[in-house]
Amino acid sequence: MRGASLRGGSLIVAAIVTCLLVTAGGSAANLQARAQVFTGYGFDACTAPSTNALQAWSASPYRAVGIYLGGVNRACADGNLSPAWVSTAVSMGWSLLPLYVGLQAPCVGATRLQRISSTQATAVAQGRAAADDAARLAGGFGLPAGSPIYFDMEGYKTTDTACTKAVQSFVTGWVTELRTLAFVPGVYGSAASTIRDVSTLGSALPDVVWIANWNGVESVFGDPYVSDSLWVNHQRVHQYKGGHRETWGGVTINIDSSYVDAAVVGNAAPPPPPPPEPPAGSVGSGDGKATATWTTGSFPSTAVVTLTPTTQAPTPNGYAVQLTVTDTQTSTPVPRFGAPVSLHLAVAANGLAPSFSTDGTTWTPLKKAAPGLDAGYTLLGDGTVEIETLVPGYFGLLADTVPPSRPDGVTGRMVKGALRLSWRGSTDNAGPVVSYDVLLDGTPSAHVAGSVRRVIVRAVHPNVPTVYRVRAIDSAGTAGVASRAVVVVPAKRPADVPRVVPRWAWALYDSQHGKGTRPAAAPRKPPAWYWHWAAWRSAPFRLRG
Repeated sequence: MRGASLRGGSLIVAAIVTCLLVTAGGSAANLQARAQVFTGYGFDACTAPSTNALQAWSASPYRAVGIYLGGVNRACADGNLSPAWVSTAVSMGWSLLPLYVGLQAPCVGATRLQRISSTQATAVAQGRAAADDAARLAGGFGLPAGSPIYFDMEGYKTTDTACTKAVQSFVTGWVTELRTLAFVPGVYGSAASTIRDVSTLGSALPDVVWIANWNGVESVFGDPYVSDSLWVNHQRVHQYKGGHRETWGGVTINIDSSYVDAAVVGNAAPPPPPPPEPPAGSVGSGDGKATATWTTGSFPSTAVVTLTPTTQAPTPNGYAVQLTVTDTQTSTPVPRFGAPVSLHLAVAANGLAPSFSTDGTTWTPLKKAAPGLDAGYTLLGDGTVEIETLVPGYFGLLADTVPPSRPDGVTGRMVKGALRLSWRGSTDNAGPVVSYDVLLDGTPSAHVAGSVRRVIVRAVHPNVPTVYRVRAIDSAGTAGVASRAVVVVPAKRPADVPRVVPRWAWALYDSQHGKGTRPAAAPRKPPAWYWHWAAWRSAPFRLRG
């Protein structure tokens, strides 16, 4: 929900609304700001848009707007919201959906939030106090008695029984108190947690619900978590799309989108159906080396997409293109896309790094594609690169100057006098690691393929420590930072061993290890020093911790 500090019935509303239309009266604002049923598209933003912005958005399919009245966990201040704003917005034909962001579930994931008590009796009292505060604020903004007020309860753990009971107790207090104060009690929340839990409250069931399920379905029924047998009489709002930017009449607002079939404050007629989304498409670079492809809804309106080869990439063997998108309605550049544009560079990377630039001069390596990135790349099986981007700019293959990551988890183990090294794989911005250098005292002594994670080395210094490290090499031949050291040190010769070890001791040691027979000269019971010497000879080196 846009105004929350975290991000994620049985009552016949029509009858209530009919009564309210007869009884509500008072100021000029109240005469216009009356509760009624509205069916159509709505949105909410963190702060109430200016009336000029609402006028510009008369070109949109939206005719209902969520407004945040207050609450201890509210993210934004009042901003434009005032009694005059309410009166003007309603007179312009907008319907209002009041929201209140109070205490959140005890098991909510976000930090720095004030939360509901886990004691059920206290939670009920907290719900009543929230209702009192919400009603007071509603009156201060010129909303009449009988207006719906939705409590914004963000998503929380679905497997915590104690948390569920606390939420149910709080909502019970909220619902019963708002009814006493002659307001229509509503609840906004995740279909899978909040709405699921309040749907079992019986007489304390909210009169209206605002179901958050960002599945793109522009309907209030058919949610897998909410039975269609509940809230059937114009008592539902469905938030079907989360935070995104839309531009109408030249004004851009960051919004959540909803479909409304419920009580609102206002007197607007249902809006026209939304215009069809701009179609999917594809465009080439003209040189056969790059293609941009986009899906329906990538841009806010019809757009002109261009893909232009450029020589600004500072690499002799590199390749780069500029991606630009222009809104045909406003003739302005589109700075961010609603869905990723896929950019295929049909040029083998061959050790070049997928890179991005806003101006074609200053370049930064792209990261591998992952959720949350504005742009990321995938190296395809044929060696070419696929880039997914939410922003325009310059994209290209440049000389790889970024070294691969340092190998982690390097460990060593002495096995029959040799050292076995193992490590976890490194990563590189331009593709897989090509090889690993095994460094002996800082100098490469062995090379293994990039798919190898283990090696056995036998070179050790007999009298001084031997230091081994591992470093990764990428396809451009760039070496990464060497791993932590694995140090082999000579084991100390036992003090009681004679300076010259008798021949029988060597022969006895061999026979005990399957080489030859027991020497006749060996004592039947070897002295203690022999066993110390034999153990030292079996492991003359150790790893330093």
